[in-house]
Order: sequence, then C-alpha cells, then structure tokens
Amino acid sequence: MSSKNRKVRNIGFLWHLEEALPESRSKNKGTIRAALPRDRGLLRKIIVEAYLPEWSWWVRKIGGKEKARDDLMSYVSEFLRDRKKRIFVAEEGGKIIGFSGAAKYNRGTGTIGYGVAVLPGFGKRGIGSILLLAALDWLKKSGVRFVTLEEETFGFANQDTPAMVLYKNLGGKVISDQPVTK
Repeated sequence: MSSKNRKVRNIGFLWHLEEALPESRSKNKGTIRAALPRDRGLLRKIIVEAYLPEWSWWVRKIGGKEKARDDLMSYVSEFLRDRKKRIFVAEEGGKIIGFSGAAKYNRGTGTIGYGVAVLPGFGKRGIGSILLLAALDWLKKSGVRFVTLEEETFGFANQDTPAMVLYKNLGGKVISDQPVTK
C-alpha cells in the first residue's frame, strides 16, 4: 500500500491513577529500573530499533535513522536531566531491551512520554506491560492523579497497534481518536 493511501491517526489515552493499577502477569525475568545518565549510550544504540516497525513511517518522514536517533536522544537526555521526569529501562543479560518515559506536571497531571518501546524479538513477553506499570506507579507515588499519552500511528486506520492494545489492557481509556492530515 502506498503511503498516500495509508491513514495517520492520533489517539489520546487517559489513566485515572486514583483507581488501582492492574497487576502484571509477565513471567519476564529481566530487570526494570530507572535509567541513569550513564545509560545514555546504551539507549542511543537501541532507541530507533525499539520503535520499529510501528514508527518506520516517522523515521522516513524525519529523514532516516540517524536523524530519528538524534531527535529521540534529545528527548531522552531531557528526561535523564529533569527530576520531574524518568526513563524506565528493561534489562536482560546486561542489555537494555526496552524503555518508557514518564513526566510529572503541575496540578497532579503527568504523561507517558513517547509511549513504551521494546526491541524487536523481545515482544509478547510482558516487558512493555512491566515498563508501563513502572512508569504509572512512579507517577502515582509522585502525587499524579491523571496521566495522558498520545500515540500517533501510520497504516493502522482501522485497527489498533500492539502499543494501543497494551495501553488499553493496562487501563488506558481512549479519550480521542482523530485522523491526522499529513
């Protein structure tokens, strides 16, 4: 299907953290922790690949993998510096295999920044669930009551991406679903 015929959607999700968070059913034996500044290089190596293939449209749009990597790393660097933001990483065998970002704002609100990303080959193991729950739990313990996430998709006009299924399964309520003109 040509890119002219594929639809872009912008989907907004909301979590109300006064409700109990779901339990993770993952049997993953990896470790989830807050990223440290020293993890920057490891994140740089995997950051674009962790978003593929779902974000391949964006990588092409921004001008290729290196430009996409630079753009995403500016976001990661900001999250590693700011005390109101966190990057959570999933590790297995000393290698980072996935990550998620969380940011707190004023008045009890927050966001899941850039969603959840897991390297190809590590999907369907509950890693994304554990990462998202770690981010939501940190936000909840920080006094955040409402969390949003925006997911932009390409080529999923009539179906949900795996990330969208994850967000819904972990209590995210769809609050907007709009076609985007690109």
